[in-house]
Amino acid sequence: MLLILPLILPIAAALLIWALPRDNRRLTDGFAIGALAISALCALAAALKGDTSLTLWRLTDTIAIQLRTDGVARFYMAFISVVWVLVGIYATAYNAHDPNYRRFNCFYVGTYGVLMGLSMSANAVTMYMFYEMMTLITLPLVMHTMEKEAVAAGVKYLIYSVFGASAALLGIFFLMHYGTSLTFTPGGVLDAAKVAGHENLLRAIVFAMLVGFGVKAGMFPMHAWLPTAHPVAPAPASAVLSGVITKMGVLGVIRVLFFLVGPDFIRGTWVQTAFMVLTLITVFMGSLLALREKLFKKRLAYSSVSQVSYILFGLSTLTPLGFVGAMLHICCHSLIKNTLFLSAGAFIHETGKTRADEYLGIGKIMPITLCMFTVASLGLIGIPPTGGFVSKWYLAQGALNLGSAACWIGPAVLLCSALMTAGYLLPVTIHGYFPGDAPRIEGHEAPKAMWIPMLILASLVVLVGAFPGALVNYAQAIASLIF
Repeated sequence: MLLILPLILPIAAALLIWALPRDNRRLTDGFAIGALAISALCALAAALKGDTSLTLWRLTDTIAIQLRTDGVARFYMAFISVVWVLVGIYATAYNAHDPNYRRFNCFYVGTYGVLMGLSMSANAVTMYMFYEMMTLITLPLVMHTMEKEAVAAGVKYLIYSVFGASAALLGIFFLMHYGTSLTFTPGGVLDAAKVAGHENLLRAIVFAMLVGFGVKAGMFPMHAWLPTAHPVAPAPASAVLSGVITKMGVLGVIRVLFFLVGPDFIRGTWVQTAFMVLTLITVFMGSLLALREKLFKKRLAYSSVSQVSYILFGLSTLTPLGFVGAMLHICCHSLIKNTLFLSAGAFIHETGKTRADEYLGIGKIMPITLCMFTVASLGLIGIPPTGGFVSKWYLAQGALNLGSAACWIGPAVLLCSALMTAGYLLPVTIHGYFPGDAPRIEGHEAPKAMWIPMLILASLVVLVGAFPGALVNYAQAIASLIF
């Protein structure tokens, strides 16, 4: 029941939202947050229980829909649960005057259940099923306003996502033939006898899978959906798209590299080199585009393109330290980027201004929100004692353990990206607190239901950076099973 409840409760609650009175906004919002809170408690209880598994449906003798809470699954369940509930609380205030708030609540709550199923997937078939469901159920969040730009962005998001999932499905077909099973197993499931003589073909298929899952993670050259979708989606949807949904693409990469083919199969091959090059291109390009972008939410979207590829770069090193850094950055980036997008949403919600250079003196009217934005910005740059510093430290250490030119190219690109991150985030803080003689912006502080979730997320950014020991040990324990 502990494995079933985090999956079933949110989906059932999403359907029940439509049965609630249309004109009772407080009841609908309360029901949505209550359902999320209960589901999150069930998910955390399942994570604390340890490694358990459950077969939901056996399709054939060799293919089944199965759930399992291994180390990676528990890690994902924990940080998604915390973030999803907090952003849900924020959304109740953000959507206070939205006539389509019921539709948003329905798909937002239902998405949580799908993400729990994806996190707990015990094999590649189950993961693919929930992966496709995630795309379909998050599409209405992107298209929420139903304006022309939102619909176009939703179509683009769907096309890119279907392409990426199709590449992943192609790989699953091949792994079914060349592996002993499709069940996620530390170190991989490849059958050496079957693979012999077909290594080049299988490595090409693995690379296609990495690019396919990289679509959802915003990796170059399939990153264009991110800066298109974020500006048109509501701020709570943008926050979770960047902070959580992109990490599900990373989850696919983790499962392929370390639980299906194994790191030894591609270590030192063209697949590792090409994958690493793509991640570093994305890191640099995303930061550069963010530096040039004036539209605030689009700037943060380009930032997500760059920062999620920090994680992919850590995985591409195929080193224990790189893996630990990637796991840490999954958590830290989620906390940081949700804070940034929620702050941006609060600025836009209260002032109506959408450009990053329009928030002159906003620290006078929205001091709490700007403070939370500043803390998250320092975390994204990698300033101690924030969590961003710890995760990037391990990412750099993982790269330095490589014997190739990447041992210095990787950290150099990460450093350049960090400098550009400071260049596109800190001016908002500086001009917000010190506008000079420029006319002051008008508005007022965001409601408590909006800034309290931001305060909690920003506090967690600092807490993880000041006391990273437990999280580091957990990531190292997972790494010890696959290396």
